[in-house]
Amino acid sequence: MKLPQKEFPPNYIHKANPLPSKAVSLPFQLVRCGFSNERHLSFEPNYTDFVVFYVLEGVAQYTKYKDVRYINKETIIISNCNTKLSFSKATADWKYFYVVFCGSHAKLYYNMIRDTQGIIPILPLHNIRSYFTDLCLLNYKEDIYIQMQACYLLHQIIHELIQVTRNINEARLITPVQQTVVNTALKYIDEHYKEELTIDKICAKVSFSKYYFCKIFKDHTGLTLHQYLTEYRVNKSKEYLTYSKLPIHAIALEVGFKNTLNYSRSFKQYVKMTPSEYRDAF
Repeated sequence: MKLPQKEFPPNYIHKANPLPSKAVSLPFQLVRCGFSNERHLSFEPNYTDFVVFYVLEGVAQYTKYKDVRYINKETIIISNCNTKLSFSKATADWKYFYVVFCGSHAKLYYNMIRDTQGIIPILPLHNIRSYFTDLCLLNYKEDIYIQMQACYLLHQIIHELIQVTRNINEARLITPVQQTVVNTALKYIDEHYKEELTIDKICAKVSFSKYYFCKIFKDHTGLTLHQYLTEYRVNKSKEYLTYSKLPIHAIALEVGFKNTLNYSRSFKQYVKMTPSEYRDAF
């Protein structure tokens, strides 16, 4: 049975916490938090802080160091702030929660999660959304009781993330061979997506029958091989649309589509806008 979810805050909001001196002894201290749909959010380097960013709707472009990733909805990113982090919308509509926190237990708990590369899928059954909402609705002031409430909610969020991480790792241990084969296919797609890449060719690479491998691939990723490859190419094309002046037809060929028509149809299916509209927006 699906648990009831608390409504979002009534308005988009950004809040900073004054953090009184008494709060220093708390295991988790909230620095700032928010609920927003602004197209861009960034965090400057700060070696004591950590960020939890929750993509509620749409797709986020997540940049850390020079690594750019596209994060789907109902996914959480947790990261330390030892370098600049930025999040930008990659679809027309999106919204998100975020919290910045520090504290004596912050690094310890973060290290318990980081083996997932800090990208964690969240199921509707989790209560994390409610905890974010409660954090955003607190009236932050130099009151130790308020600070303890924020500490408790941060602990609940991080505790649930640790549980999700443990479940993911346990599932990987159950089917190590299948997981390894899927990872091999993902790496092969990453290295050859620009080529004429067929499902038969991918299955031959991992030495599995087409029917069986397509089944375990969908079980592990939630997508068919064709869906994953198409979405991967579309996401790669966003980088060219944003950072290059290549014409649309050249970008389509560059990321492995046979022609511009197929590319444009696939792009609109996944991004809900045409490549030209995306380029104009970003």
